[in-house]
Amino acid sequence: MWKLAAITWAFESVGYAMGPLKVLRPGLSTEEAISKIGEIGLQGAELAIWDIDLFVEKRVQSVREALEKTGLTLCNICFNDGVHVYQGQAYTSPDETVQKDLLRRFEKTVDVASELGCSSIAVWPGADVYPLKQPYWGAWESFITTISACTDLARASDCVLSLEYKPGCILPNADSVLRAIKEIGSSGLGGLLDTGHAIVAGEDLPTVVEMFGDRLFHVHVDDNPGDWDRDMPPGSVHEFKPFLRSLKMVGYRGFLSMDIWPMTDPYTEVKSGKEYLEEAISKI
Repeated sequence: MWKLAAITWAFESVGYAMGPLKVLRPGLSTEEAISKIGEIGLQGAELAIWDIDLFVEKRVQSVREALEKTGLTLCNICFNDGVHVYQGQAYTSPDETVQKDLLRRFEKTVDVASELGCSSIAVWPGADVYPLKQPYWGAWESFITTISACTDLARASDCVLSLEYKPGCILPNADSVLRAIKEIGSSGLGGLLDTGHAIVAGEDLPTVVEMFGDRLFHVHVDDNPGDWDRDMPPGSVHEFKPFLRSLKMVGYRGFLSMDIWPMTDPYTEVKSGKEYLEEAISKI
């Protein structure tokens, strides 16, 4: 029914530093991470790119070769330059220099997606957090202007753009994403539902799926108890079958991509998430 994927950073990350715990371990290269995802038996891989300028110089050809070797589909690219590169706000920044550079970087990411046969790009405005440095509605207008430009750049290369929300930033919940989609009014703009973010936001997963409907472009699957975004394997805390039934009801046909930040062994945790999802899917 759905193809399963994992984000490469489950294997690339060098330690668990989200929240009160920190666990150190060796990190793999993107290419090695793709190989591990293939070994587990998933159908897709998802890239999280934190600096597209460095990625373009070093990785496009080798990543393409790794994907071809494993037979994996590149289901999405997370454009995270806005989180990593700038000191402070990015999409809501009043600095025109930041805005121009952000769009340059996004266009470069679109080019990479096209080279790698990927038609889906996601944006998480993780650096645009409260309190913002300017009045809210001015920041929101800057955000809409920037995302509208990104959407146009994506559409010009037959890519779609999805917005990922998370409590604490300019997109804190599903409603904020739907508001942005409505204001921009492009068929090429949709939502990315990260189940862990929705749980922290206190949302009901099946209801959020219904809210997005056919504007749900991509899904990250992970779990937590609701206290903070632990990125645990699905099924660690919550039962996901009602969520999966809702996806089936709205006709979602995209990937279910595990966004896991492992506490111990990445291979074991991603594999356990795969096994849980396969069993849950078989029962809906």
